[in-house]
Amino acid sequence: MGNKVVRCLIGLVLLSAIPLQEGRAWGPAGHRIVGTIAEMNLDPRVLHAIRTEFNINHLANVANWADEIKRSDKKPDVLHYTNIAVNHRTYNQKRDCPRKRCVTEKIKKYESVLVDPGSSRKIRKEAFKFLVHLIADVHQPMHLGYEKDRGGNDIAVYFGSKPTNLHRIWDHDLVFLNGKTSRQFARRLNRSITPENKIQWSGGTPDDWSNESRALVLDVGYNLQFSRGRELSLDYIRHGRKIVEEQLQRAGIRLADRLNRLLKIEF
Repeated sequence: MGNKVVRCLIGLVLLSAIPLQEGRAWGPAGHRIVGTIAEMNLDPRVLHAIRTEFNINHLANVANWADEIKRSDKKPDVLHYTNIAVNHRTYNQKRDCPRKRCVTEKIKKYESVLVDPGSSRKIRKEAFKFLVHLIADVHQPMHLGYEKDRGGNDIAVYFGSKPTNLHRIWDHDLVFLNGKTSRQFARRLNRSITPENKIQWSGGTPDDWSNESRALVLDVGYNLQFSRGRELSLDYIRHGRKIVEEQLQRAGIRLADRLNRLLKIEF
């Protein structure tokens, strides 16, 4: 069998492992996965408060609201990424986000709004929905990529036989749901989170999470490996898949931890 045929078959196998209806990762399915993992780790009292105060029964139901509103006429001044200066590995607000229009600073803003007793219920509910989404976004390594290539959007690659770009690979193509729904997949990821993981991953700040994603994008995301031409190698895809799954887990645990801390005070 020719090498070209083999490569095409490998590409088809990889692509067939990704359900078309459920999406793939930090698109709609990925955000629902983070929301579901977070919900599974919320204090029951906090979950009850979210349901009664905001009329939100499941975090997954609002996990993509912040992307949906971007397409409306009244889209808010919210960016879903942070651009750290070239040749720097760690975030500096004055240098990298002086106007505070980046995901790192927006998380801090909406945390403050959520616990502000002077804010209306409507405003606090919006802040809650932004947090569910943005805490997931800051864990997507390419959201801490280079401004010059728009976080990998301008880097053309092949995933199997499919032409795409590096950002989309990490946004969509590196989670294989294997026929499961996003909720089933989230349950599988949640079962593999150990008590030690929860302790290790809880806490931290948006700056810490940004630096973590920055390290991953520099050390792994941009460290491209090709099997032929611009076709990403299976080793790169396998490594990226493991990172993405752990980042989804980290995001879910940290979202739950943040909401447990913030809303125990408020309610």
